[in-house]
Amino acid sequence: MTIQPTPEQLAFQQNSQLSALGFSQRQPCVQLQQWVQLYWAVQVPEQADVSQAHALYPDGGSNLTFDFIPNQLPAVYFQYTQQLSQRCFSAGQHQLSVRFHATGAFQLLGISPGELATEQLDLRLSNLVGLDWLLEQLANSSDLPTQLTAVECWLLHLAERMMTNTSLVQKSLHLLQQPAADLQHLYHQLPKSRRQFERLFKLETGLSPAQLQLLFKVKLARFLISKNPLSDLATVAQQAGFYDQAHMHQHFVRITGQTPGQYKKRKMSQFSNSAG
Repeated sequence: MTIQPTPEQLAFQQNSQLSALGFSQRQPCVQLQQWVQLYWAVQVPEQADVSQAHALYPDGGSNLTFDFIPNQLPAVYFQYTQQLSQRCFSAGQHQLSVRFHATGAFQLLGISPGELATEQLDLRLSNLVGLDWLLEQLANSSDLPTQLTAVECWLLHLAERMMTNTSLVQKSLHLLQQPAADLQHLYHQLPKSRRQFERLFKLETGLSPAQLQLLFKVKLARFLISKNPLSDLATVAQQAGFYDQAHMHQHFVRITGQTPGQYKKRKMSQFSNSAG
């Protein structure tokens, strides 16, 4: 049986090279964990080397990012993309971001990834309850823990306005994260038709169940390779829920832009440098 990585483990594996940019992360409070994976922040030193671009791998999640500007209210935008992308930072940059689970933005913010016209939305145009208050709080504080507390209080306020019942789509995510998950079994257990469910799933996550399941499998494969770069790739494929190594190779390349072997070689190099 494969042990599922926690969101903070996955985030650390992806972002461990960002320490020189003042990268930090924190788990949300228990009340928000069904919607929020984690919070992350960068506070880039003025002398930092910002020449390197950092890969962001799609996993079904989305980001709400606050970009701090001296003597102004922070810019705030919602980002959703399920394509491999690169992120660059600039010297002196300060950002704070909320990383949502696949349904989190729809549940808390009322934003449907499946209906976004662009990959980035200026949230100041959305008239979200309490957002103006939050931006004032963030502008008046330069202390990251205080800023995180303000963001979390705002999200808790949004959560209190919601119905407490977990959505049908949200309930299905736990099954899709299991390596041996059978979509046909899921469809047979639904209280509504497959077509109705897939339409609702697309509205809340921007993806079909099959697409999100593949992202979860590749994410788990990345975690297993990062955790033990000496792992046999055929074993990784089996543990991540792929039919075979060739099946993993096909989807790994499409989603990450590199082969599992290339990813493994890079992680082995990082492991060797760390050991050295």
